[in-house]
Amino acid sequence: MKTYAIGDVHGCFDTLEQLLQQIPNKSRLVFIGDIVNRGPKSLETIRTVMRMGDRAECLLGNHELHLLAVYAGQRAMSPEDTISEILNAPDCEDIIQWLRNRPLALVDHGFLCVHAATHWSWSVEETLKQASRVEKFIRSDKGLSQIGELFGKQQWSPDLRGKDRLRAVVNVLTRTRYLNADGTMDFKQKLSPADTPVEYIPWFKFPGRKTAKTPVAFGHWSTLGPVTDVPNVFPLDTACLWGGALTARRLGRHRETFSVKAPIYRIPGEKRNL
Repeated sequence: MKTYAIGDVHGCFDTLEQLLQQIPNKSRLVFIGDIVNRGPKSLETIRTVMRMGDRAECLLGNHELHLLAVYAGQRAMSPEDTISEILNAPDCEDIIQWLRNRPLALVDHGFLCVHAATHWSWSVEETLKQASRVEKFIRSDKGLSQIGELFGKQQWSPDLRGKDRLRAVVNVLTRTRYLNADGTMDFKQKLSPADTPVEYIPWFKFPGRKTAKTPVAFGHWSTLGPVTDVPNVFPLDTACLWGGALTARRLGRHRETFSVKAPIYRIPGEKRNL
């Protein structure tokens, strides 16, 4: 079965519908995370993905984790959030339970799929292992009541235990764009490499990265643009929310791409609900 990975949708349902019409029927779909929030139709988007059943998988992105934490009373809503329609929906509990059972990383057709990044010191196997730790916690009886403890600027170290380890794994998989020269995560820089001081290193360019020989599909970085100078790196967040495009790329040897130009759903810096 063909598999296509789809970049950050952010509730841009109308553009997603157009993209799905281009993808061959019966293909498997891997949504790379952040299917909800900031765009206008998060509820329709997540319901559509859920109805696909086994045909589709969705990684947990930072916005899905935020939604879970807001639902659990562990985080406050932001003025930029557009998740109220999910929280007020009659099937909200079903949506939350579905999200709790989603992965943070997976491998399909030889591609490692993550929302944002993988740690430079992790192999593919280690990435899946660390992701599994967080997945088991979120699915556990205490997962929702303590999900707020997964947020914070924890750096990764193999010596970490408990919530500190889980928090660091979440940061790696759902928040990382740049690293410092010592390999620690930077939590501030969000622009393209061309617009960022050279001392900040894109995570996929860090020397000695153990997944360098594995194709990696990821999202989260709408300002990144195409990567042509590093092999096996496939960014899929093509700024659909900001008037760019929504992109699907086939995983495997035949790497065909489908893309739909999107209207401007949000203006950067705009502080309002849609």
